[in-house]
Amino acid sequence: MRTIIRHHRAPSVGDVYYANSPDAIYVIQDGIYVDCNPAALALFGYAREEFVGATAGITSPERQDCGTPTETLIRRRVEESQRGGVLRFRWRCTRRGGADFPAMMMLFATRWRGRPATIVTCSDLSDVASMVTALSDGLGRLAQGDLSRPLEDRLIEQYEPVRAAYNRLLGDLRQMVGAVGETARAIDGDTREIRDAADALSGRTERQAAALEQSAAALDQLTRSVATSADDSARADRLAAEASAEAAASGAVAQQAIAAMTGIERSGSEIGEIIALIDGIAFQTNLLALNAGVEAARAGDAGRGFAVVAQEVRALAQRSATAASEVKAQIAAATGEIGAGVRLVGETAAALRQILARVEDVRGLVGEVAVSAREQARGIAQVNSAIAEMSRMTQENAAMAEQTNAATHGLAERAATLGGQVGRFRLAAAESPGRVVTLRSRSARG
Repeated sequence: MRTIIRHHRAPSVGDVYYANSPDAIYVIQDGIYVDCNPAALALFGYAREEFVGATAGITSPERQDCGTPTETLIRRRVEESQRGGVLRFRWRCTRRGGADFPAMMMLFATRWRGRPATIVTCSDLSDVASMVTALSDGLGRLAQGDLSRPLEDRLIEQYEPVRAAYNRLLGDLRQMVGAVGETARAIDGDTREIRDAADALSGRTERQAAALEQSAAALDQLTRSVATSADDSARADRLAAEASAEAAASGAVAQQAIAAMTGIERSGSEIGEIIALIDGIAFQTNLLALNAGVEAARAGDAGRGFAVVAQEVRALAQRSATAASEVKAQIAAATGEIGAGVRLVGETAAALRQILARVEDVRGLVGEVAVSAREQARGIAQVNSAIAEMSRMTQENAAMAEQTNAATHGLAERAATLGGQVGRFRLAAAESPGRVVTLRSRSARG
């Protein structure tokens, strides 16, 4: 790096600053060192009699870092400083023992004993280079993820705060990365548990959804069956009502039959009385005819004709008596049969009344069964609706479980990725026989 500074006053050789400056100052004239301050002798390790009068090349290696010969570059820099007044650049210097060190050079055009000369100030950059090397090595390890080794070798007092700040930053970064690593491992463990739980929940939810779907189908079938039973019960209730009405009508008919037979029985009794009256009349007629025959026999021939009439009347009375007896016997038989019929009809009426009572009981039971069936149908319909809603919600839960499962797997993958990124960093120093990095202090100038 070269910097030309114009309109800058070069320090005089006799200045107090020249003698007491901590930086090396020396004068070059015609490629020879013609004067220097004590700091220059201390920097390069020469005595004054060895330094003054020597060629400028003794304080530099044969070639600079760019590969150009040092003597060639010295001539160029001196000429540039003579033209421009002041020139600043980095340089590779050499101490008396042959050790190279980096330096910052400033060339001032001046005159020495009436002739053109160049004043050179040389600042040792070894400490800066040590600091830069140490920080470069530390930052290189940091770039590779190695947080285990701080900068342990002390620098000069001027740069020691830089080393302390780096070490504090490294410690904070190591603590932060360690905490992130612990968190990543905890997240990975938690996500594994959540993933396993989500997998199990998803499986159980799917099985529950399938079971609910089957239960809903079975309950729907049961609902239809119960509704059909309710309809059948209602129809049975109507049939029972009709049977009860028919039984009541049959009971009324039976009562009418009983009343009719009772009337027939009463008419038969009245006919029997009339037959008895006819039988009495026939007996009286027969008795009168008998008396008339006796009287006709007493009359002789005069009463013969009257005797014949009396005979005929007697015969007619006997036939009437016979017929009345037969009618009376038939009426008695009919009366017995009518009585039996009345008794049977009465028993039938009693049985019909019992049947009507049972039909009423059955009708009440059928009505209760119909009402219960309707209530059951409504209840089962509500349960079916609830199970259908549960099935829908379970399917939605299954979908959410699938989404949660997918998100959990994604979180597990990201946690694994985070763990892999954190795993790049090494937080503890690996066991090794020696140190990896050695920093140079200000005293190590060789």
